[in-house]
Order: sequence, then C-alpha cells, then structure tokens
Amino acid sequence: MTDPSQLAVDPADVSGREAVPMGDALLQTGMLSDEDARRVAEHQARTGLDFDRAAVELALATPEDVAEARAQLQGSLALSLAPSSEVSDELVVLSDPASPRAEAIRLLRTQIISQHVSAGRRALAVCAAVDGSGATYIAANLAAALSQVGYKTLLVDANLRNPRIDAIFGIDPSGPGLTSYLALQANRPERVIYPNVLPNLSIIPSGPPVARPQELLSGARFRAGVDIVLREFDVAIFDTPATNENADALTVAGVLGYALVVARRDTAFVKDVQALAAQLAAARATIVGSVLNDYETP
Repeated sequence: MTDPSQLAVDPADVSGREAVPMGDALLQTGMLSDEDARRVAEHQARTGLDFDRAAVELALATPEDVAEARAQLQGSLALSLAPSSEVSDELVVLSDPASPRAEAIRLLRTQIISQHVSAGRRALAVCAAVDGSGATYIAANLAAALSQVGYKTLLVDANLRNPRIDAIFGIDPSGPGLTSYLALQANRPERVIYPNVLPNLSIIPSGPPVARPQELLSGARFRAGVDIVLREFDVAIFDTPATNENADALTVAGVLGYALVVARRDTAFVKDVQALAAQLAAARATIVGSVLNDYETP
C-alpha cells in the first residue's frame, strides 16, 4: 500500500500567490465514483486524514492520481479565483460588530444553532415574500456569523435572477458559479466553490446569467449537487429570490427541506408572509424561524 505521507501540497500556485489547500482534489475533480467517495469520507472520519491521503491509504487512488487532480485544479474555475475587493460594509458582523444590527444577527445565529444545526440539519433556504425584504443581507451576515464561531459554512447564491452575494464578498460576477455547474460547464459542484473567502466560510456565487433558472433549479442535477456539498460542510445557507416574482425559492427550499422567512416592516404585508408560509408547506419545507428586518439594506 502506498504511503499517504508521500502526498505533498505545493505551497504556491502558478501565479505565485499562496494556494488554497487542496486536501480533497480527487473529490473536487470527480475522479472517484460516489461510492468510492463515500468510503473515503468514512475512512477520513475514522483516521483524521485529509480526503486525498485517505483515498491513497484505501488504495482507491495513487499519489500520481492526486498530483494529476491537483494540477487540474490549479488555474481551474473557482479555485483559481479570489475575491477581487474588500467585502462590503453591508456585512455588518465584520464592518460594525458592536452595532445593534450585528448583535441581532448573532442572536439569530444562536437560535439557528440551537434549533436547527444542533439537531443535525445542515441546509437552510433564506426566503422572502417580496423583493426588498433583505433576504440577501440576512443570508450573508448569518453565514459569516456562523463561520465566526467555527462552523464550516457554505453560502450559496441561488438567486439566479438578481444575485448580490458576489458584490457583498468582492467576487468577480463574471466568474464561475452555481449556473456553471447546473449548465454542465463544471462536472462537480465542488469545482465552483470559492473556498475560505473568510475563515470557515466558502461561497458558491450565482455564476453567469442563464435563460431558464427555474428549470435548472428544478432538475435532478441541483438536488444531486446539494447532496454532494452538504457532506463537506457543517451548515449551508442558500439565498433565494422573492417568491412574489417566481417560484425559485420554493424549489430550493423544497430540496433543502428547511427555510428561514425574512420580512421587512412596511414592505411585506401579513398576507404576503402567510401566503409564503403556505407555499413553503406545500413544497414540504419546514419553516425554522422568521426575521422581521427593520434595517435599511440595498
């Protein structure tokens, strides 16, 4: 059996900047079958090895396979990209951590951890009945707040019609994202993850615009991608568009099984939120909580 200690991570990529640690290049490039990936993940959990070393120890891959996978990832899709600018001041848990707004986000974080994450649930769709409710603001700040207390967090921009997660985190809007995977431009969802945008926080932005987002989100590929990424993260937060404009959020929430409802004072009527609750129930998504957003956000 090959010694997994032979695997080494190149400390710099081809551009000379520090490379993203790639302990799971075999997984991200899809070089293992789903069954082999499951066996490796189980062995990884027992031994504490990173994914690639665990695969070699199980003789499911060789060091040469790992080197080839890592070579594919260098300069490829999201792993070759980095946030292009500072994060937005809209991320109040970073820009204004002593503010009442940041404290409210931390309170929401505590409730989500105790009522959702601690119960073994990993995914959550942030939904709003009408545009302008602040769903993106809540999703971004909640994801950042969860990462601040050590949860390995994934933030997914599933608002394929009017995305803003890329702008908040300084990610190139023309770069790869969720649509790249759904439209078969990337063979695995891990290929479009921007890892460690903040400590413990990785992001899948929306990606290039597509003509039929509802069809892509309703397809089996989206459901399969969700199953894959949830194996790698403690919690995943999905931002979604308002439900009074399209059914995308209901589709996403139905796949995830859980939703957080966001409303803004003087923007959404009670009947709007009631209709959203009924729609989520019909989509078989459990509402884990609701947020009345009093703060002005873009």
